Amino acid sequence: MKSVPLLRTGVANISVGMAAFDGISMPQRKFLVDTGATRTTIPKDFLVSMLGYTEEYIQDNKTLIPDDGKPLMADGKRVDLYRLRAPRINIGGHELQPDYILTSDSIMTLNFLLGLDVLRYFKFTFDFDAIDDDAPHGRMLYEFRESCIKPFTKLGDHFAFNISD
Repeated sequence: MKSVPLLRTGVANISVGMAAFDGISMPQRKFLVDTGATRTTIPKDFLVSMLGYTEEYIQDNKTLIPDDGKPLMADGKRVDLYRLRAPRINIGGHELQPDYILTSDSIMTLNFLLGLDVLRYFKFTFDFDAIDDDAPHGRMLYEFRESCIKPFTKLGDHFAFNISD
């Protein structure tokens, strides 16, 4: 199993590569493993600045989540969120394609969260006794569940895998 160190607060961050709009480059970013988040979220400014999405593409392809479906944030507020086609992502050498991600025009309300739409394809173990110099507060171990995906296109194309719900 692969593992990542836990932070002092017990929070786990995991490195995620995201395919740029050109389908070639794959910038890395740390995501918070959030078992309370239904969907994976990526801030809009990152989609534009690092992944090559254009404002025009986002405006033409986003779907506003209706008021009654807006997620409740940890601070109790509901924010305007949009569904948008997700980039191909790579976690620990395993590439997959969520059906969509959530994004927002507000950079103050949205962070990099890895939600249950992606987390369900992994097995997790938390070992608070696995202490070393790199992980003074323990480790989160994870293993990919290969049976959850089916090949969609060859690696290197814009979308490598399609996750079936």
